[in-house]
Amino acid sequence: MPETTTIQITTETRDELRSIGRMGDDYNKVIRQLIEEHKEHLYRLNIDRIAEEAKKHFEEHRDEYVSIDDL
Repeated sequence: MPETTTIQITTETRDELRSIGRMGDDYNKVIRQLIEEHKEHLYRLNIDRIAEEAKKHFEEHRDEYVSIDDL
């Protein structure tokens, strides 16, 4: 079994975690779920940033690209 530790949280935070979890979930599972959702959020933000940079690059260098319709 993995090593465990104790963390101090407020009762308000505990109650929030409890409301996020499902029947049978322990706090570790709820926290892991939140961590994974946060990672996914950061990943999507990064993709959005890259897409915006690509759009800006294309708009600034539009004359360097050839439309497929012109081929």
